[in-house]
Amino acid sequence: MQCPPVETEMRSASFLKHAIIVLLLAMAVTGGQARAQQTRMVEIPEDTGNLVHFSYATLLGTGIYRLDDRTVTIFRIPLGWSIREAVPDKFGIDFKLPVAIGFYDFDVLEDLIPVGDQLSTISVAPGLELQFLLGERWQLKPAVYTGLGYDMSNEEAAWIYGGGIAALYDIPVEYPQMNFGTAVLMSGYVPDDGESDFITRWSMGVDSLFLTPLEVWDKKVFLGGHVIGYYYLDKVQFQTIGAAPIEITTELEFGLFFGTRPAPKIFGIEIDRLGMGYRFSRQGDAVVFFAGFPF
Repeated sequence: MQCPPVETEMRSASFLKHAIIVLLLAMAVTGGQARAQQTRMVEIPEDTGNLVHFSYATLLGTGIYRLDDRTVTIFRIPLGWSIREAVPDKFGIDFKLPVAIGFYDFDVLEDLIPVGDQLSTISVAPGLELQFLLGERWQLKPAVYTGLGYDMSNEEAAWIYGGGIAALYDIPVEYPQMNFGTAVLMSGYVPDDGESDFITRWSMGVDSLFLTPLEVWDKKVFLGGHVIGYYYLDKVQFQTIGAAPIEITTELEFGLFFGTRPAPKIFGIEIDRLGMGYRFSRQGDAVVFFAGFPF
């Protein structure tokens, strides 16, 4: 492959620097894995515990909900720090701190930044993830979470719990770098008043990573994409405004991303990649932002 001229490379590197800054700001606003959803609205009537509760967003991802005749947009911020790196004869330990914050009547596609009086829900579920190296290519990652969620409009709290296990396989190909991942994640809640419930989701996906001749801050730049499928083992009901409830069973996501090797760190948090994807099912679709391969 012929290397690009120096001037073109410098301009591309400058563009990527600005793109990285813009995406990092977007990640700070949207919470790392935020979904801008127009069709997927969740209603939680008082007489049912089967529809999606806002607490699920803490572990399963961002969403737009309807509570007490008002829309609530919830952003998930997947914080985490490595305590010990995994090596062949010793498992690794990561501390996870997923935070979900909800805002009343906030449209992520129309409003730039929510204002203070729109704050409606907040939840956090600290957890521990163990990482086991199995041979040269497999990683096994069990994790457990527990925490609290609070709905400010009703002054109601809920205990949040969850756990799961993920497996990551480094596919033995020379180029591009490819990974296969699969995971089962269970998320549940126990409210102060009402019935508890939980959701279990199975996911599976593949990503591909292409190194480029570009460098940013002495780091190699890569581009890539992924395909991920999601299957809900439990009944998950959503309701759109003016329509009957719909049930989501499967979703498919296509994503594009870029990043650098070695990965940069912000406040000690490693940013493996930054990207945007399109997730869809027969009942609706969503735009997602992400900062890693979710396995």
